[in-house]
Amino acid sequence: MKILKFLDDHLEEFICVVVLAAMTVVIFIQIIIRAISTFVTIPMAWTEEIGRYLFIYAVYIGAAYATHKRAHQKVDILPIMCGNTGKLILSLIGDVGVILFAAAMTVFSWQVVQNVAFVFVQKAPATKLNMGFAYAGPAIGMMLCTFRSLQNVVFHIKAYRAGRGASSQTEGGES
Repeated sequence: MKILKFLDDHLEEFICVVVLAAMTVVIFIQIIIRAISTFVTIPMAWTEEIGRYLFIYAVYIGAAYATHKRAHQKVDILPIMCGNTGKLILSLIGDVGVILFAAAMTVFSWQVVQNVAFVFVQKAPATKLNMGFAYAGPAIGMMLCTFRSLQNVVFHIKAYRAGRGASSQTEGGES
């Protein structure tokens, strides 16, 4: 159970740290190789390609992380003017909108991954990796966004039932 609790609390955070660290190392290697390229000719096209794919993963997993922490940008003047019931309704509308968008993106992204990875089998130019790995980033990130938005719906309903409403103390950052 401790492992599941850790994954629930830190999955996206852990993945983002690993991906950003790997991206930093790969880009650092590219910089060093470019600096010494006047002395030695080493082909390093793979560093730019891998760095780009890692960046895609960082963006989409980061979106899921922001969803988990309820830290997306929003205009909150209307919820401030509403009572607890109005805050709950507005929060649920926002969460359901994210669920619908992220679920649609997940379905369509997986269709693209299946086509690219298995049907038409595209390979990356420099690394010759199956492009399904690159296209899986948005699919995984949007799937996590859908899951985290569902968790947010449950959170908002529980907070409302507990009498706190969907107050600003429960939004964004650590709660």
